[in-house]
Amino acid sequence: MSSGTIRRVAIVGAASQIGQALLPCLEAAAIEAVLIGRRAVPEAPMPVHRFDDAHRTFEPSLSKVDAVISLAPLPVIGRVLDMAEALGARRVIAFGSTGRFSKVDSSSEIERDFVAQQTQAEHLFATRSQSAGIAWTLFRPTMIYGADLDLNVAFIRAVVRRAGFFPLLRGARGLRQPVHIGDLATACVAALASERSLNRAYDLGGGEVLAFPELVRRIFESERKRPVLVPVPRFAYSVIVALASRLPRYRFIRPQMVDRMCDDLIADNADAARDFGYRPRRFEPGAAVGKER
Repeated sequence: MSSGTIRRVAIVGAASQIGQALLPCLEAAAIEAVLIGRRAVPEAPMPVHRFDDAHRTFEPSLSKVDAVISLAPLPVIGRVLDMAEALGARRVIAFGSTGRFSKVDSSSEIERDFVAQQTQAEHLFATRSQSAGIAWTLFRPTMIYGADLDLNVAFIRAVVRRAGFFPLLRGARGLRQPVHIGDLATACVAALASERSLNRAYDLGGGEVLAFPELVRRIFESERKRPVLVPVPRFAYSVIVALASRLPRYRFIRPQMVDRMCDDLIADNADAARDFGYRPRRFEPGAAVGKER
Protein backbone atom coordinates (compact mmCIF):
# COMPACT_ATOMS: atom_id res chain seq x y z
CA MET A 1 0.00 0.00 0.00
CA SER A 2 1.29 3.47 -0.80
CA SER A 3 1.72 5.51 2.37
CA GLY A 4 -0.06 8.41 0.68
CA THR A 5 -3.39 6.54 0.68
CA ILE A 6 -3.84 6.64 4.49
CA ARG A 7 -6.81 8.93 5.00
CA ARG A 8 -9.03 7.04 7.45
CA VAL A 9 -7.83 5.08 10.49
CA ALA A 10 -9.70 2.98 13.03
CA ILE A 11 -8.29 3.08 16.56
CA VAL A 12 -8.81 0.10 18.85
CA GLY A 13 -8.50 1.03 22.52
CA ALA A 14 -8.55 4.81 22.16
CA ALA A 15 -9.42 5.16 25.86
CA SER A 16 -5.87 4.04 26.72
CA GLN A 17 -3.15 6.51 27.70
CA ILE A 18 -1.58 6.57 24.22
CA GLY A 19 -5.01 7.22 22.75
CA GLN A 20 -5.16 10.57 24.56
CA ALA A 21 -2.22 11.75 22.46
CA LEU A 22 -2.97 9.87 19.24
CA LEU A 23 -6.29 11.50 18.39
CA PRO A 24 -4.84 15.06 18.23
CA CYS A 25 -1.87 13.78 16.19
CA LEU A 26 -4.14 12.19 13.60
CA GLU A 27 -6.25 15.33 13.41
CA ALA A 28 -3.13 17.46 12.86
CA ALA A 29 -2.11 15.11 10.03
CA ALA A 30 -5.57 15.45 8.40
CA ILE A 31 -6.30 11.76 8.99
CA GLU A 32 -9.87 10.88 9.96
CA ALA A 33 -10.14 8.69 13.07
CA VAL A 34 -12.94 6.30 13.98
CA LEU A 35 -13.06 4.52 17.32
CA ILE A 36 -13.54 0.84 18.11
CA GLY A 37 -14.01 -0.21 21.72
CA ARG A 38 -16.42 -0.85 24.54
CA ARG A 39 -16.71 2.53 26.22
CA ALA A 40 -16.86 6.20 25.31
CA VAL A 41 -13.70 8.29 25.14
CA PRO A 42 -14.21 11.57 27.08
CA GLU A 43 -11.62 13.40 24.94
CA ALA A 44 -13.37 12.36 21.71
CA PRO A 45 -17.05 13.29 21.24
CA MET A 46 -17.64 10.70 18.53
CA PRO A 47 -19.34 7.29 18.48
CA VAL A 48 -17.47 4.22 19.66
CA HIS A 49 -18.14 1.20 17.45
CA ARG A 50 -18.51 -2.25 19.04
CA PHE A 51 -17.33 -5.30 17.15
CA ASP A 52 -19.58 -8.36 16.87
CA ASP A 53 -17.17 -11.32 16.73
CA ALA A 54 -19.77 -13.80 15.52
CA HIS A 55 -20.95 -11.76 12.54
CA ARG A 56 -17.82 -9.61 12.06
CA THR A 57 -19.93 -6.47 11.95
CA PHE A 58 -19.92 -3.20 13.90
CA GLU A 59 -22.57 -1.40 15.92
CA PRO A 60 -23.07 1.36 14.91
CA SER A 61 -22.12 0.25 11.41
CA LEU A 62 -18.66 1.19 10.20
CA SER A 63 -17.41 1.51 6.64
CA LYS A 64 -14.01 0.80 5.14
CA VAL A 65 -10.81 2.24 6.64
CA ASP A 66 -7.26 2.40 5.29
CA ALA A 67 -5.51 1.29 8.48
CA VAL A 68 -6.04 0.13 12.04
CA ILE A 69 -3.99 1.25 15.03
CA SER A 70 -4.38 -1.07 18.00
CA LEU A 71 -3.63 0.30 21.47
CA ALA A 72 -5.15 -2.81 23.06
CA PRO A 73 -3.01 -5.48 24.79
CA LEU A 74 -1.11 -7.42 22.13
CA PRO A 75 -2.57 -10.85 23.06
CA VAL A 76 -5.91 -9.75 21.52
CA ILE A 77 -4.24 -9.12 18.16
CA GLY A 78 -6.19 -11.97 16.55
CA ARG A 79 -9.44 -10.12 17.23
CA VAL A 80 -7.90 -6.88 15.98
CA LEU A 81 -6.99 -8.59 12.72
CA ASP A 82 -10.58 -9.83 12.43
CA MET A 83 -11.65 -6.18 12.65
CA ALA A 84 -9.04 -5.10 10.11
CA GLU A 85 -10.19 -7.71 7.61
CA ALA A 86 -13.85 -6.78 8.14
CA LEU A 87 -12.98 -3.13 7.43
CA GLY A 88 -10.78 -3.87 4.43
CA ALA A 89 -7.74 -2.31 6.11
CA ARG A 90 -4.42 -3.05 4.46
CA ARG A 91 -2.28 -1.71 7.30
CA VAL A 92 -2.18 -2.45 11.06
CA ILE A 93 0.02 -0.89 13.74
CA ALA A 94 0.01 -2.58 17.16
CA PHE A 95 1.80 -2.16 20.48
CA GLY A 96 3.71 -4.78 22.44
CA SER A 97 6.34 -4.21 25.12
CA THR A 98 10.10 -4.41 25.65
CA GLY A 99 9.14 -6.44 28.72
CA ARG A 100 8.89 -9.30 26.24
CA PHE A 101 12.71 -9.39 26.49
CA SER A 102 13.48 -8.01 29.97
CA LYS A 103 11.22 -10.50 31.78
CA VAL A 104 12.35 -13.67 29.98
CA ASP A 105 14.38 -14.95 32.94
CA SER A 106 12.02 -13.68 35.64
CA SER A 107 11.42 -15.86 38.69
CA SER A 108 7.75 -14.81 38.56
CA GLU A 109 5.38 -17.23 36.87
CA ILE A 110 3.09 -14.28 36.08
CA GLU A 111 5.89 -12.47 34.27
CA ARG A 112 7.06 -15.57 32.40
CA ASP A 113 3.47 -16.10 31.26
CA PHE A 114 3.43 -12.48 30.08
CA VAL A 115 6.52 -13.15 27.97
CA ALA A 116 4.97 -16.31 26.50
CA GLN A 117 1.78 -14.46 25.58
CA GLN A 118 3.69 -11.58 24.01
CA THR A 119 5.91 -13.91 22.01
CA GLN A 120 2.95 -15.90 20.73
CA ALA A 121 1.01 -12.74 19.87
CA GLU A 122 3.95 -11.23 17.98
CA HIS A 123 4.27 -14.39 15.90
CA LEU A 124 0.52 -14.43 15.18
CA PHE A 125 0.55 -10.75 14.24
CA ALA A 126 3.31 -11.20 11.67
CA THR A 127 2.24 -14.52 10.16
CA ARG A 128 -1.50 -13.89 9.96
CA SER A 129 -1.03 -10.35 8.63
CA GLN A 130 1.21 -11.63 5.87
CA SER A 131 -1.26 -14.38 4.98
CA ALA A 132 -4.06 -11.82 4.74
CA GLY A 133 -2.01 -9.35 2.69
CA ILE A 134 -1.99 -6.82 5.52
CA ALA A 135 1.14 -4.76 6.14
CA TRP A 136 2.04 -4.85 9.85
CA THR A 137 4.15 -2.70 12.16
CA LEU A 138 4.86 -3.55 15.80
CA PHE A 139 6.00 -1.04 18.41
CA ARG A 140 7.59 -2.21 21.67
CA PRO A 141 7.84 0.82 23.98
CA THR A 142 9.96 1.05 27.10
CA MET A 143 8.60 2.79 30.23
CA ILE A 144 5.55 4.78 29.04
CA TYR A 145 4.50 8.00 30.80
CA GLY A 146 2.58 11.20 30.12
CA ALA A 147 -1.02 10.60 31.18
CA ASP A 148 -0.53 9.65 34.85
CA LEU A 149 -2.06 6.23 34.09
CA ASP A 150 1.13 4.15 34.04
CA LEU A 151 2.53 1.97 36.82
CA ASN A 152 6.01 3.46 36.76
CA VAL A 153 6.40 7.23 36.59
CA ALA A 154 2.86 7.85 37.87
CA PHE A 155 3.45 5.41 40.74
CA ILE A 156 6.70 7.11 41.75
CA ARG A 157 4.97 10.49 41.52
CA ALA A 158 2.19 9.26 43.81
CA VAL A 159 4.75 8.11 46.42
CA VAL A 160 6.57 11.45 46.17
CA ARG A 161 3.35 13.41 46.67
CA ARG A 162 2.10 11.34 49.60
CA ALA A 163 5.30 10.51 51.45
CA GLY A 164 7.66 13.31 50.48
CA PHE A 165 10.46 10.77 50.05
CA PHE A 166 11.16 7.70 47.92
CA PRO A 167 12.64 4.43 49.27
CA LEU A 168 15.40 3.39 46.88
CA LEU A 169 16.98 -0.05 46.84
CA ARG A 170 20.56 0.40 47.98
CA GLY A 171 22.90 0.25 45.01
CA ALA A 172 20.12 0.45 42.40
CA ARG A 173 21.62 2.11 39.33
CA GLY A 174 19.69 0.46 36.48
CA LEU A 175 19.24 2.59 33.39
CA ARG A 176 15.82 3.76 32.24
CA GLN A 177 14.58 5.37 29.02
CA PRO A 178 11.04 6.68 29.62
CA VAL A 179 9.01 7.40 26.49
CA HIS A 180 6.25 10.01 26.41
CA ILE A 181 2.85 9.07 24.99
CA GLY A 182 3.05 12.06 22.67
CA ASP A 183 6.15 10.62 21.01
CA LEU A 184 4.48 7.22 20.60
CA ALA A 185 1.48 8.89 18.99
CA THR A 186 3.77 10.82 16.65
CA ALA A 187 5.54 7.54 15.81
CA CYS A 188 2.21 6.03 14.70
CA VAL A 189 1.49 8.88 12.30
CA ALA A 190 5.06 8.91 10.98
CA ALA A 191 5.04 5.14 10.42
CA LEU A 192 1.79 5.38 8.46
CA ALA A 193 3.60 7.71 6.06
CA SER A 194 6.67 5.48 5.69
CA GLU A 195 6.81 2.37 3.54
CA ARG A 196 10.12 1.46 5.21
CA SER A 197 8.18 0.62 8.38
CA LEU A 198 6.09 -2.07 6.69
CA ASN A 199 6.38 -5.56 8.21
CA ARG A 200 8.86 -4.42 10.85
CA ALA A 201 9.06 -4.42 14.65
CA TYR A 202 10.65 -1.53 16.54
CA ASP A 203 11.76 -1.08 20.14
CA LEU A 204 10.92 2.53 21.10
CA GLY A 205 12.54 4.34 24.00
CA GLY A 206 12.57 7.97 24.99
CA GLY A 207 15.19 10.52 24.01
CA GLU A 208 17.19 10.27 27.22
CA VAL A 209 18.75 7.46 29.25
CA LEU A 210 18.90 7.97 33.02
CA ALA A 211 20.03 5.94 36.00
CA PHE A 212 17.04 5.00 38.16
CA PRO A 213 17.94 7.43 41.01
CA GLU A 214 18.17 10.32 38.53
CA LEU A 215 14.75 9.43 37.13
CA VAL A 216 13.30 9.65 40.65
CA ARG A 217 15.05 12.97 41.26
CA ARG A 218 13.56 14.42 38.08
CA ILE A 219 10.09 13.45 39.28
CA PHE A 220 10.72 15.20 42.62
CA GLU A 221 11.82 18.32 40.74
CA SER A 222 8.73 18.23 38.50
CA GLU A 223 6.69 18.33 41.72
CA ARG A 224 8.83 21.24 42.97
CA LYS A 225 10.06 19.17 45.88
CA ARG A 226 13.56 18.65 47.17
CA PRO A 227 14.63 15.11 46.18
CA VAL A 228 14.72 12.80 49.22
CA LEU A 229 15.86 9.31 48.25
CA VAL A 230 16.17 6.96 51.21
CA PRO A 231 18.51 4.00 50.59
CA VAL A 232 16.94 0.76 51.79
CA PRO A 233 18.69 -2.65 52.00
CA ARG A 234 17.28 -5.44 49.87
CA PHE A 235 15.77 -7.43 52.75
CA ALA A 236 13.92 -4.41 54.14
CA TYR A 237 12.74 -3.44 50.67
CA SER A 238 11.37 -6.93 50.14
CA VAL A 239 9.38 -6.61 53.34
CA ILE A 240 7.99 -3.24 52.21
CA VAL A 241 6.94 -4.73 48.86
CA ALA A 242 5.33 -7.76 50.50
CA LEU A 243 3.26 -5.54 52.79
CA ALA A 244 2.30 -3.05 50.06
CA SER A 245 1.22 -5.77 47.63
CA ARG A 246 -1.49 -6.84 50.08
CA LEU A 247 -3.27 -3.53 49.56
CA PRO A 248 -5.73 -3.46 46.61
CA ARG A 249 -4.15 -0.32 45.18
CA TYR A 250 -0.68 -1.91 45.03
CA ARG A 251 -1.43 -5.48 44.06
CA PHE A 252 0.54 -5.01 40.85
CA ILE A 253 3.80 -4.75 42.84
CA ARG A 254 6.01 -7.85 42.78
CA PRO A 255 9.45 -8.63 44.28
CA GLN A 256 10.91 -8.92 40.76
CA MET A 257 10.27 -5.20 40.29
CA VAL A 258 12.75 -4.52 43.07
CA ASP A 259 15.42 -6.60 41.35
CA ARG A 260 14.89 -4.71 38.09
CA MET A 261 15.91 -1.44 39.74
CA CYS A 262 19.44 -2.74 39.13
CA ASP A 263 18.81 -3.77 35.51
CA ASP A 264 19.21 -1.65 32.39
CA LEU A 265 15.84 -1.37 30.59
CA ILE A 266 16.58 0.66 27.49
CA ALA A 267 16.01 0.52 23.73
CA ASP A 268 17.93 1.33 20.56
CA ASN A 269 15.97 3.92 18.58
CA ALA A 270 18.29 3.81 15.55
CA ASP A 271 16.03 1.73 13.27
CA ALA A 272 12.97 3.86 14.02
CA ALA A 273 14.98 7.05 13.48
CA ARG A 274 16.17 5.77 10.11
CA ASP A 275 12.84 4.41 8.88
CA PHE A 276 10.36 7.08 9.98
CA GLY A 277 12.31 9.91 11.60
CA TYR A 278 11.65 8.96 15.22
CA ARG A 279 13.03 11.73 17.48
CA PRO A 280 11.59 11.40 21.01
CA ARG A 281 11.92 14.09 23.65
CA ARG A 282 14.16 13.99 26.71
CA PHE A 283 12.51 12.85 29.94
CA GLU A 284 9.96 15.49 30.95
CA PRO A 285 7.93 14.09 33.87
CA GLY A 286 5.82 17.24 34.00
CA ALA A 287 4.94 17.19 30.29
CA ALA A 288 1.20 16.92 29.75
CA VAL A 289 -0.44 15.55 26.61
CA GLY A 290 0.02 18.01 23.75
CA LYS A 291 2.68 20.06 25.53
CA GLU A 292 5.07 21.63 23.04
CA ARG A 293 8.67 20.47 23.17
